[in-house]
Amino acid sequence: MLQIDPRQLGTLEIDNDVWVPYIDLVDAEFVPTRIQVANDEYAFQGSAPILGYGAFLPKEIRDARGAGKKPIIVERGERYYLFLTPP
Repeated sequence: MLQIDPRQLGTLEIDNDVWVPYIDLVDAEFVPTRIQVANDEYAFQGSAPILGYGAFLPKEIRDARGAGKKPIIVERGERYYLFLTPP
């Protein structure tokens, strides 16, 4: 599990009304399957290309929040990786 200091987080606007905590792991050797930020643990859910994510990522995040999950986006290379907390 990769631990991330909350001070490293930014925000990413992925739609007009959808903002998500965000971290760029450009220097990471690999994308982890689980990350921890403070007391929250997140599990990998899926990825999308940076160019073209709008087809499904905003809806996925809205649905996850509606189910009581917290999202976070990790950028690495040319992709966004979606991680969610359990409900």
